[in-house]
Amino acid sequence: MKRLWWILVIPLLTGCWDSKNIEELSLVVGVGIDKGKKKDEIMLTQQILVPPGNSVQENQAQLKFKNVTVSAKTLHEAIRDSLLITNTVLTNHQRIMLINEAVLRKIPMEAIINQSIRDNNTRRSCLVLLTKRPTKEILGRSEDGEIPSNVIYELKDNDNRTNKILPPLTLGKASSSLQSDGSFAIQAVDIRSGKLKLEGAGVINNSKLVGVMNDEDIAALNWLNGKVKGGIVEAEQHGEPLSVEIINRTRRKITTELDGDHLTINIKVGYTGRLSEDWYGKENSFDEAYIKEIERIGEDEVKKDVEKIVYKLQNEYKTGVAGLYRYVENQHPKFWEKNKQKWDEIFSKADINYEVDLRIVDFGSKGGIK
Repeated sequence: MKRLWWILVIPLLTGCWDSKNIEELSLVVGVGIDKGKKKDEIMLTQQILVPPGNSVQENQAQLKFKNVTVSAKTLHEAIRDSLLITNTVLTNHQRIMLINEAVLRKIPMEAIINQSIRDNNTRRSCLVLLTKRPTKEILGRSEDGEIPSNVIYELKDNDNRTNKILPPLTLGKASSSLQSDGSFAIQAVDIRSGKLKLEGAGVINNSKLVGVMNDEDIAALNWLNGKVKGGIVEAEQHGEPLSVEIINRTRRKITTELDGDHLTINIKVGYTGRLSEDWYGKENSFDEAYIKEIERIGEDEVKKDVEKIVYKLQNEYKTGVAGLYRYVENQHPKFWEKNKQKWDEIFSKADINYEVDLRIVDFGSKGGIK
């Protein structure tokens, strides 16, 4: 009986037989993809965490990083080739994937993310972003020892303070969108005054980059698709600037109508806001008529911006990156099934009616004249 007991217990005493010390692993937190120097190659940059050495004082221990760059014909080959100069690579903690514009103008995005989607270790929550500069340069920009991948990842959390940041595009969402209508926007990152900055966006259609948007376009697109979580509406009253801070969205309703093959999309949204700044010397925030006028001015400003982005989407990019196809699919399934392959053409000719109801519910401690 004792012999049998030892046979059962001994395997449990061996621990993790295939475990490795953290010093023997390369934990990837970010990757960058650029065009290689050779015509048929792509360049992969992996940002790897480096545990602090023994010289780091207690309570000041901080992970640093190193960048490893390899060129190959495929991303998987590049990953394997990186093992010639670094330890075993693990992508379980990868937070971002940066793709250079030049790559997406030449290679379909579906091909670029294919290896990561097939890899069971890479998180589907990994963020996908666009860069105009070489991704090597972006991933090499560090300030005060901060890890660039972490800095970029955490900037997304500011979307409740500004409407100039797109909703996060994860690896999973990118894959899903490519399998559906194949049209979406991707946040871009750049360097300004030596600092990493979310700036601009790319327009993806049929897995290729077909255009770029500036920050004002992003804000307008967020208004169009109802993704505004915060930020400022800037306008003028009597020739003087004013700002309305967005508090939250109160409602959003989208209906679609068909006249033969002609589509009309009606969008109605409601938001509450705070009059956060008003340079007009005779402002009177206690006057209901005055506040109503500010609301109208803010609504007109939003509608003007939305009309501009709709024009760009329909005439310059010729694609609907706001996800409006889902409402056509749900409300007119037979029409969608018949015409989903022509969605870009249908969207480009559609009438889009946009209404916004902006209610100012607060004007801060400055109340004006009673």
